[in-house]
Parts: sequence; C-alpha cells; structure tokens
Amino acid sequence: MESHPIFQGTIGVMAVITMIPVFFLWLEKKTQWKVFNYLPAIIWIFLTPIFLSNLDVIPRSTPIYDNYKNWAVPMFIVLMLLDINIRETLKVAWRGIGVLVLGSVGIVVGAAVSFFLFRSGLPENAWSGFGALAGSWIGGTGNLAAVAESLDTPGELVGMVVLVDNFVYVLYFPIILSCKRWAKQFNRFSRVSDEQIRHIEEATQEVEKKSHEVHFKDLLTLLGWGFTTILVANQLAKLMPALPPVLTEKTWAMLLVTTFGNLLSATPLKKVPGTEPLAMTFVYISMTMIGASADLRNLAGAQWFLLAGVICIVVHFLFIIAGARLFRVDVSMAAVSSVASVGGAASAPVAAGFHREELVPVSIMLSLIGYGLGNYLGVAAAQLCQLMS
Repeated sequence: MESHPIFQGTIGVMAVITMIPVFFLWLEKKTQWKVFNYLPAIIWIFLTPIFLSNLDVIPRSTPIYDNYKNWAVPMFIVLMLLDINIRETLKVAWRGIGVLVLGSVGIVVGAAVSFFLFRSGLPENAWSGFGALAGSWIGGTGNLAAVAESLDTPGELVGMVVLVDNFVYVLYFPIILSCKRWAKQFNRFSRVSDEQIRHIEEATQEVEKKSHEVHFKDLLTLLGWGFTTILVANQLAKLMPALPPVLTEKTWAMLLVTTFGNLLSATPLKKVPGTEPLAMTFVYISMTMIGASADLRNLAGAQWFLLAGVICIVVHFLFIIAGARLFRVDVSMAAVSSVASVGGAASAPVAAGFHREELVPVSIMLSLIGYGLGNYLGVAAAQLCQLMS
C-alpha cells in the first residue's frame, strides 16, 4: 500500500520547511553548543528534511518546491550581488582579489582533477555535484543552491556536497588559522614589504559602511527590481544557444541573473539596506527544500566524493600559495583570500580577526567578490567534469 506524507498542502509543507531553519538557528544561538562548531546549523537544516521526507512527514517531490525555487533562487542571487562594491575592493585590496581569483581557479582545476581520479566510483551525474561544490567553495551556500538548481543536481548529490563542503572545511580552517605562525617565512617567500602591509591597514579605515536600518519600502524596492531582473534574464535565456546537459536554458537564466546582479551593484541600488537578511531567508528555505528532495537510497559513492573534496581543497591551497607569491601578499591576506572563497562571509571575518583586525572589512568585501564569481566558475567546473564523464 502506497503511503502518503502527513503534510501535503502548501500551508502544512511550508510550515515545516520554514520552521526547520528557524529552530536550528535559534538553537545554535541560544545554546552555543560546541557541536555547532563542527556541524553548523546549515548541516542540520539540510539533514533534517532529508529524514522527514524519507519518513513521509513531508513530500520528497511536490510543485510547492519547484514553484518556490523558480523565483527564490534567482532572487537571492540578485540580492546577494547587490552588496558587491568592486571599485572599493579594488582600491583597498586589489592584490587580495588577485589571490582570491587564482584560488577560485584552483578550485575549478581541483574539481576537474579529483573528478577525473575518482569518476569510476562516483554516482551518475556526479559532474553536477562537483559544479555545485565548486560554486559553494568559490562563493557560498547561495551559490551552491543556485548552481545545483540550474544544473538539476539530484537532492542526494547536493546532500553529499553539503557534507563534503563542511567536513573538509572543518579540517582546512584550523590550517588557515595556524599558518599565522609561519608569517616571517611566508612573507619572505611571497616578497611582501612592510610598507605594503601598512598601506592595506590605512586603506581599510576608509571603507564605507552600509546602513542596517530596514524599512518596508526598501524591501519592496529590492523585490521589485529582483523580479524585473529575473523576468529579463528568463526572456533572454530563451534566445541563448543550448549546449546540454550543462548549458541549458535554466543555466543561461542563472548566469544572466548573475551578470545583471553584478551590473546592478554599480547603481544606487547597492545602497538599499535589507539585501543580506532577505537573501539569506530565501537561501535557507531553498536549502531546506533541496534536503527534502533527497532520497537516502541514492547515497552510494559518498566516500569517493569526500576524497575528491580533499584533493580539490589541496589544489586550491597550492594555487593560493602561488597567488601569494605572484601578487606579493603576506600570509594574513593570503589566508583571508582563501577563507573568503572557501568559507564565505560567515567565517572570513573570523579568520581576518585572528590574523589582523584591520582585515575584517576586507574579508567581507572579498567574500562578496566570491559570490559574484561562484556561479560562473561553478558552471565551468561542471562543464569540465561532464566532458570527462
């Protein structure tokens, strides 16, 4: 006898889907349990709906998820990218941008290399998972969700990506922090001068801060421009040449939305407050829905995915070292550039504060640059892996 989920209607499903992130974000903040240092809230937010859907509490597949992601995923891309200030970042830390870009290329190369090495043990369509992982490590969770959605990455593959993303990062982050003790040797290797370090300290004092006070008209403005951007991108995507299975109409729409979001960040819209909380609301609900779509019976090959993730991050680390030498940055800027992509805006300021307090605003700006690159390079990584599959 076929079973039916307990909650099937829009209200019931959305109540469960939205309360999962509400609960775990509250629990993380309220209790400050040490387990969240190793398994952050996003892990629980993703895993919980997997079990709930596989236990028939909520559906694994429903138009509710599809209808939401059709507009929410491109919406949060636009909102996240509005915070980018490329001109200011170039003025303050152009060398750091160079290292971040080279490190991002390293993630793409690492994804391709590790996919080639382990492709025989990986599940079908694993190339799309590698694209999502690259998008996540270059940008953040929003990029993971966006790239996964544009490539139609299966929910169980996204599950592997989330686990690999966090597990490998737990191993990598302490290395980034501990490298401070090698500052003298590293700075000699990268040929950075004390004068260059002082210049960054002085420049960061002039970084413009964005208002945190949000009014309803700000949210209306953001949503209005967001939906208009999505509409234009969707119409133009229909005119673009399709090169399946990677460059489909859906992928083109996501890339066009990313491009328009980057362009809008150069307009007065970037000063409208409310982008970050609104974007992250959509991101967390999307990740919960992706988790709910995963089938536990299709998790074969997870161990190979994990090994591939380790190799990918090692290649990234080597590119960061090469970038530090090429652009002559000190160990602190190199570390922040790496964490800004791999860890994103949530942990980059932590690494920056540990290394040098004045790098905190720079770390946030570099993380936003990573958001702008993540979708493009995530798709590029998927294309490379697909060619080898």
